[in-house]
Amino acid sequence: MDAGWILGGVAVAGVCAAAIVRTAWHRDRPGAVPFAILVCLLGTLAVTISLWQTGLAPVGSTVAIEALLLGGYAFTSVLWIGFVFEYTGRGPALTAGRWAGLLALGCLAIGSTAVTWVHEIGRVPLGTVGRVSYLTTFVLQIAVFSLGLLGVVLIARSATAYDDLSLPRASVLTVAGLGITFLPLTVGFGRLFTPDATLRTAFLQLCLVIGLYAAMELTAGLFEAGPTAGHLAREAVLDTVGSPVAVVDRANRLLDLNEAAAEVFAIDRTRLRERSLDTVAGVDEGTDLSAPLTIRTADGRREFVVDRSAIEDGTGTVLGYAYRFRDVTDRKTREQRLQVLNRITRHNLRNDLDAIRGFAETIRDEDLGDAETERYFDRIETLAYGLVDLSSAIERSERLMTDPTPRRERCDLSAVAETVADRTDGERVTVDRPDDPVEIRSDPEIVRLVLEELVENSMEHIDGDEPVVVAVRPSDDGGTLDVRDSGPGIPDHERAVLLEGEETEGMHGTGVGLWLVSWGVTRLGGRLSFGDRESDDSTVTVHIPDLGAEHEPE
Repeated sequence: MDAGWILGGVAVAGVCAAAIVRTAWHRDRPGAVPFAILVCLLGTLAVTISLWQTGLAPVGSTVAIEALLLGGYAFTSVLWIGFVFEYTGRGPALTAGRWAGLLALGCLAIGSTAVTWVHEIGRVPLGTVGRVSYLTTFVLQIAVFSLGLLGVVLIARSATAYDDLSLPRASVLTVAGLGITFLPLTVGFGRLFTPDATLRTAFLQLCLVIGLYAAMELTAGLFEAGPTAGHLAREAVLDTVGSPVAVVDRANRLLDLNEAAAEVFAIDRTRLRERSLDTVAGVDEGTDLSAPLTIRTADGRREFVVDRSAIEDGTGTVLGYAYRFRDVTDRKTREQRLQVLNRITRHNLRNDLDAIRGFAETIRDEDLGDAETERYFDRIETLAYGLVDLSSAIERSERLMTDPTPRRERCDLSAVAETVADRTDGERVTVDRPDDPVEIRSDPEIVRLVLEELVENSMEHIDGDEPVVVAVRPSDDGGTLDVRDSGPGIPDHERAVLLEGEETEGMHGTGVGLWLVSWGVTRLGGRLSFGDRESDDSTVTVHIPDLGAEHEPE
């Protein structure tokens, strides 16, 4: 019994145990779990060799332990590449399914190697299966070898190209990765010499890798700082930018985003590589960014000015793009409000006051009969009431625009519709609602204001006792409110103003009410749509998102 092998095995087991315990303190850090399992597996292989050399291990021939080494190598390479992917943040995000795929690759490599080994020693006549296994084993071992080598390349690039790892740390990890990657070559070339020399070399190689990993973890704190300042500094800079920023590769897959983008688009930053910017925000390399884009967010529909910058390497090759999203929704609404107030001051208010003055002068200067004087007084009263209503609408718009971010409360659209019907004219307003409540998370006050404006507008433009119908319906992302009446509908030029969001000299709305509807719907993150003017009924539809639900871009 060789005491040296026993002491070596004990030493390896102790070092592995110390490294694993230290790693357990940081098990929530990226790469910590696969690293601990990798160290455990490497230690198991080394201890098995030492026990076999002393005659204590229940392993048969040298061929058997060589097969064990090759099988263990398959899993060490899988764990190595998984550690690199998680630790550096480069490569695909390792979901449970992808981990299962990597482990399946390791199992297939081991299974094929076992079949080849059984066929090679002639214990079981496998015929064609045995001969084919040589090819499958070769292909699978090449795949496993390639993964190990990929891990080495990613570590090296993290230090040299991206400055994510310090050169000393990257050098140690690179040497350890090469030790894992070239383990089957040690076993293969060892066959040219004595079996004892092969195992000694493999044992020393495993001890080197374990020693490097343990030294890195026990002395330098592999997971205390994680990838070094280069990567962290970029994250810190990104997070100081108030606007959402997203970084994608050439395939438009998300590589990184700042905290603002994660909140706006409701994305888990730990699972970025499962998403593309197209699925998150509906933006890709071919998107026209010359005008603001309407994008679905966690707060509903918002308008963004999107800036795109190419990310190039030293040779000018485009590696990806950085996108910055500047939310201009509130700014655009403020500009609209200034346009409307300017138009009201220049047009509505001046015209109505001129008319009132003209009627008053006529009453004062002309010798009018009682009936005609009464008619002028009625017109003055109508204009005055109109100005009072206009003032109230402006006041409501002021409250709407100066309120903080809309609340996210339980909002039963059916109950809101019933309330609006009762507060306006319950006999002339009919609510068409489903049996079950249509509940979303939104701001009930703004929903009520929007619906009241639409119902009152409908009642002003229909004759007689024709009813106004408010239809409540659930939708995939929230709910809708349809306001239908038999009136002429909203004129095309006013529809265009509301949909385009801008008044011009030749095209503007006639009041503030419909603008209140537009601004309120914008605050809710929703949108307006209008029915066909050729139909018998006029319909305005308000689409209101559920601000408590996950969103998908349109």
